[in-house]
Amino acid sequence: MTISDVTRPDQPLVYVNTAFERLAGMRAEELLGRNCRFLQGPDTDGPAVARLREAIAAGREARERLLNFRGPDRTPWWNEIYVAPVFDDDGRLIQYIGVQNDVTEQVRAEERLAAERDRAQTYLDEVERLAFHDPLTGLPNRRRLAEVLDSTVLQAQVAGTGAAVLYLDLDGFKQVNDEYGHAVGDELLLAVAGRLQRRLRRGDLVARLGGDEFLVVLPAVDRDGGRTEGERVAAQLADALAEPVVTARGTVRVRASIGVSTYPADGSDFDDLLHAADERMYAVKSSRAVSAG
Repeated sequence: MTISDVTRPDQPLVYVNTAFERLAGMRAEELLGRNCRFLQGPDTDGPAVARLREAIAAGREARERLLNFRGPDRTPWWNEIYVAPVFDDDGRLIQYIGVQNDVTEQVRAEERLAAERDRAQTYLDEVERLAFHDPLTGLPNRRRLAEVLDSTVLQAQVAGTGAAVLYLDLDGFKQVNDEYGHAVGDELLLAVAGRLQRRLRRGDLVARLGGDEFLVVLPAVDRDGGRTEGERVAAQLADALAEPVVTARGTVRVRASIGVSTYPADGSDFDDLLHAADERMYAVKSSRAVSAG
């Protein structure tokens, strides 16, 4: 406990008890006549100190938690301080009583708890990332895609719009893996993922189903013209993916066969839309094989 005289310049301490001597790491004769700011340091919370000073200037009670420093060695400790005004019979503010409590262990426990919560959240975020994203490309995986596509259809139903689904399969990917190895195949898949993301609108979704198969969801397309819009985007993506990819072991090239399905024409759930787009993708692939033959 302390008492300071606010009628004198710099509001010096006029009383300290032995408990405060221990907290401050100094004897009473070293403390009396000084302002309590000697407990502060460069890491003390400036706004909290400002709030205390404002309360004292206004003659109000206040409670703050401050980082203070003890003794000549300036050992840090956390001070939960409560200050209350004392008025004389004429209502004039003459003193402030301060009650100080060392809450260092409590603060440290709170910090440890916060750190543990952060670690737990980081772990949960990583678990969610692994559960819903492809580990190679970082794209949403099939599980996440199903949730997003169902949500997209629901939004389209409410808004009276449509949605298009593009099923992409890379022609020639197996040959790249066989000739150059799986490391180059992974480089190619990363390049494909990047090109797809760069050429889609904000709000469009690209996901990796697995292997060399990708799916693109185009929300909020015209309900009747969604197939035309989907095929237009599919042609643009096919052109982008046909460009050669430079890898650590040389330049490789693949093409994409892309099938398009639309809501509501081809269904209203994940399985129906995926199945229709998959069938059309294989029709594109088959027609190319016939043409090549």
